[in-house]
Amino acid sequence: MPIRQLSVSGVRNLQPLTLTPHPYINFLYGDNGSGKSSVLESIALMASGKSFRTSQFKFVLSQQAERMELSLCIDDENLGEAELHSLRLKTGDQLLKINGSVLTSQAEAAHWLPVQVIEPNTFRLLSGSPEERRQFIDWGVFHVEHEFMDHWKTFRKQLKQRNAVLKQKEQQWLEVWNPGFIESSEAIDAQRQSYLKRFKPEFDAALAQLDETLEVELAYYRGWEKDTDLASVLERQQERDLAIGYTQSGPHRAELRIKCGKQPAVEILSRGQQKTVVAALKVAQGSLFQKESDRRTIYLVDDLASELDEKHRFALCKLLEDLKCQVFITSIDKEKLTDIWRPTASKVFHVEHGVVTEIDHALPAASTTHD
Repeated sequence: MPIRQLSVSGVRNLQPLTLTPHPYINFLYGDNGSGKSSVLESIALMASGKSFRTSQFKFVLSQQAERMELSLCIDDENLGEAELHSLRLKTGDQLLKINGSVLTSQAEAAHWLPVQVIEPNTFRLLSGSPEERRQFIDWGVFHVEHEFMDHWKTFRKQLKQRNAVLKQKEQQWLEVWNPGFIESSEAIDAQRQSYLKRFKPEFDAALAQLDETLEVELAYYRGWEKDTDLASVLERQQERDLAIGYTQSGPHRAELRIKCGKQPAVEILSRGQQKTVVAALKVAQGSLFQKESDRRTIYLVDDLASELDEKHRFALCKLLEDLKCQVFITSIDKEKLTDIWRPTASKVFHVEHGVVTEIDHALPAASTTHD
């Protein structure tokens, strides 16, 4: 199973805990403010170094704590066993280790923890900025294309240098930085396009299972004209780039366009339909990852009952169960989950005033039936 044991200390209102989750489905229920979302947040912090609830670490750290410590014991089918440990001090200093060895990059932890988050803010994937959709694509590419991170690091360096040259109006240096910028840009674009070609059928299948009435198309804009090579685009835009002081075209301008017909899906679909589309995107990404890596995705689903109606909750839960992946789901009411969905293997945890307690997980017969 991916996460065999989780230890948390110094996160929000959570009392220090050591949790042994089920390898498949884990329900966490409790009142608002009880700390159930903070358990999921702790896993996300270890995977990405970021919270899905806030951009400021000071709000994640418990008010009484001087430090936050997270430890995860992982048993991955493909990679083997590992213990990840994260220490963050109130001063901002931090330390990340794997099996006792210091990591210099968050990417290594992310590699061990392929985490997908479905929570209220996730639905900005449709309505938010192009950057959020680029990050969505790049999660998938990062986890299946081993060279992607090297290309991305090279590209970011080249983009930074090129923008510095443009800002300083040092036109003579562009011919020095352009070749490397073009090479890394084209490598990133090729991997993104290849990934999305494989991703689209997975998305179509997931969306059909969640809501067969929805018709949504995915289109990829690479960040410069489709039928023009990047070198020609940069040459044509050089004068304008120098005038504004930054690079207008490249993979940093790429966009995943999600449409209904010719219109942006966010302008056509209801709020509930948008939620369903985003859930399909997340499930499809995890499904493709599992097929191509022979590893399982970890899903963190926060406040599911408030985001989807009963029919779509049931459909999403069934999709996740079919993936046979590890899932952590929170809800205020246990019955809103267990009454409509009875997974074959699960654990149930009650969260109250920051204390997490495992309870009898023999779920009652489902009170609602679905065709």
